Amino acid sequence: MPELPFPPDLDQLRRQARELLRAAAHGEPAALARLRAVSDRVALSAAQLAIAREHGFRSWPALKAAVERDRSIDLGAKPPLPGAVSPNFLEPPEERWSFAGTAAIETAEGVLFPELLVAGPGHAVLDASLVPPSLGTPLLPAVPRQRPLTQQERLAETERQTRRIAAFDDVIVTDSRGTGYALKVAGMEGHGGQADAEPRPLGVHFRLTPPPAREADWFELRGHNGSTVRLVPSPRATVHVSHLAPVSAATNDLEDLARRLIGASLAGSSAGLRERSIALARAAAIRESGELDATSELPDQLARLCASLTGERPADDLPPAWSGMLSAANRSDGPAVHLDLAAALPPLYGVAIQLDSLVSRPGGWKLYLRARPAWFIYSEDGTQKWDPASVSAEDDLGGRYVSSFGGSTRQNDLEELALQFLPRLNPLAHRLTLRFRAAGEQVTVAFDLPAVDLAP
Repeated sequence: MPELPFPPDLDQLRRQARELLRAAAHGEPAALARLRAVSDRVALSAAQLAIAREHGFRSWPALKAAVERDRSIDLGAKPPLPGAVSPNFLEPPEERWSFAGTAAIETAEGVLFPELLVAGPGHAVLDASLVPPSLGTPLLPAVPRQRPLTQQERLAETERQTRRIAAFDDVIVTDSRGTGYALKVAGMEGHGGQADAEPRPLGVHFRLTPPPAREADWFELRGHNGSTVRLVPSPRATVHVSHLAPVSAATNDLEDLARRLIGASLAGSSAGLRERSIALARAAAIRESGELDATSELPDQLARLCASLTGERPADDLPPAWSGMLSAANRSDGPAVHLDLAAALPPLYGVAIQLDSLVSRPGGWKLYLRARPAWFIYSEDGTQKWDPASVSAEDDLGGRYVSSFGGSTRQNDLEELALQFLPRLNPLAHRLTLRFRAAGEQVTVAFDLPAVDLAP
């Protein structure tokens, strides 16, 4: 894999992309092969993506961010060592703290289960699950579609959900100091299910107004029938953050493809033929590129995974980490755990990440974090987007977990988001390690989990 010169030259990289495009347009086999490794189009965006991937980056914007970061360093200095932090990210992030409970309340809109309240100066967001009433018309009947929704259609559907549940006026929110609060729906995820089936839970994101004071010891939500749930402070974990360390971009790409396929299976939406074909084509391209160690079994293991997900062969001969995630889908329960993390990561190629909180419920667990300038990286034409980092987790018992996007809000140059992890957290686990990987670098975050009472 070619390394970027120091200091890197973005104009030179742009010229390389244009030259690659010109050669491919003239039918040169080597140039066409480089483009086809990342795209089926002969276009400038494909040439830029090929250049970025060949230098170990997930996208052209990620390559540009790394170049601009490195150019900001004194040109007479040596290349930055792994883990070196740009002065732009040394400002301490705004403090956040969280509260959680273990009960549900009855509302006019259905049963509301508050999951986590994350608060900070001038800020408070409550994440909750809502089970609509069993009787009557579902909130959003599922309509069979022949194609995926466009971005505009997804936004319109979310707006429709929010209009349908415009307010939770029957929910009274107070804190230990006697202050009252209002809930305002900020977003929703999911739908009400088929008209002839039980309604499915909706993810609801609330803004809490006014922003609470730091001195509040607890928050209480009361439903219209008098049911209550009290949210108590999350304990603060002792978090250990590693320095940035190099990691094989090719190996990470293949493992990331496997995690995405497994994650789709765990979420009940098994990856289709197109997703499996993309994974296998990418594995073949990586094998042919020479980026991967010739002795690596990952491409063959990925092929076996695709076959096992379609039932063509058993999962017995998969790597234990992959088969363990699939078998853990049948785990009966997960612990009720919530933690404040308050940990800042070294910037991963232009993205500063702050971990705020973790919450675990029987169905899965979530990680709440902030990213600056934003979590997603978009293509220049805005039609594609990528995560800046792949995020996975491992517990001290060898259990592995895969993440998926769990919703976000963005204001100016700060994006707040949640990552949903599957399978369920193992109640016997005592320690968790998160792995953030991007463009040939990795940072790990480790912390202890609170003890769980397993007594019946």
